[in-house]
Amino acid sequence: MKKIKKVEDGIWKTDSEKSPYQLDFRPNGHNGTRYKKGFLTLGEARRFKNHQIAIMNSAKDWEPDPDDNRRLGELIDLWHNLHGKSLTDIKKRLAKLKAMCEAMGNPIARKITSSDWTEYRALRLDKVSIKTVNNEQTYLNALFNELIRLNEIAVNPIRNVRALKYKQPEMGFLSPEEITVLLEELKNSRNKDAYIVTKIALSTGARWGEAESLTDRQINNNRIIYTNTKGKKNRIIPIDDELAKEIPIKKGRLFSSCIGAFRKALERTAVRLPKGQASHVLRHTFASHFMMSGGNILVLQQVLGHASINDTMKYAHFSKAHLEDVVRFNPLNQLVPN
Repeated sequence: MKKIKKVEDGIWKTDSEKSPYQLDFRPNGHNGTRYKKGFLTLGEARRFKNHQIAIMNSAKDWEPDPDDNRRLGELIDLWHNLHGKSLTDIKKRLAKLKAMCEAMGNPIARKITSSDWTEYRALRLDKVSIKTVNNEQTYLNALFNELIRLNEIAVNPIRNVRALKYKQPEMGFLSPEEITVLLEELKNSRNKDAYIVTKIALSTGARWGEAESLTDRQINNNRIIYTNTKGKKNRIIPIDDELAKEIPIKKGRLFSSCIGAFRKALERTAVRLPKGQASHVLRHTFASHFMMSGGNILVLQQVLGHASINDTMKYAHFSKAHLEDVVRFNPLNQLVPN
């Protein structure tokens, strides 16, 4: 029954005021809730009817299936098979998700609540930083949202949980003197690969893993082609003749895993950095000196492979021109002298 009819006298049985249009319908069928209501206009009646139908239809989509007893671990495996395999950081992300699943006791996924997650998060904060916990929440959110898009589940149980606020850590970078000291230490170490990888990262703004995993196919005519990047876009960065001559000539992968040798060499110097920034200090150093030397912020965005300019803007304050503009363009310098 989905009827809207006009009443001659404009009086609806349950109304004290005139309501010329009467709605009498059951959006869920004969056994569902019945709506009997009067309206001043036909448009109002139709809008109310359509609204109730929409609520009924959406409820079916968003209510978890009571018979779905798949555990979180099963959903992680499903997400990995249907989507996760295509991600560049899948090994790291999958390991994180499985560790979270184990720590939470591998619960039935549809029974997870916001409270379950916040309790887990509170326990994690005793061991790890706020940034790490926020990253874990991002991974879990992405998993649920992707499975919703794939019509595998109905709802993301932690969709309303906001990430924790944290103070952005100080960004460390090396001065020219510190760069010289570090390179000298690396040059004299046993691991020669760490020395060349460091120079490549300093020259191109690459992440350590991008530089360390280079193959012979990625070096061509004094250009390095970074592939399988975090931003999923290839980057082509030029290098000078001197650095090109130092890169080994051989088939396949050019360097061994040498991040440990780099960190040990850094520890042997007097260079002191904010906690947790050893692996990114070379990238920060490139970007900071690029801007201090007058580089363009849009060019830096392309070199670093940032999808959004907002990620690159944290280096903007290093630009001398940027600081000089404060003096040149402040309102006092725009006043016309008397």
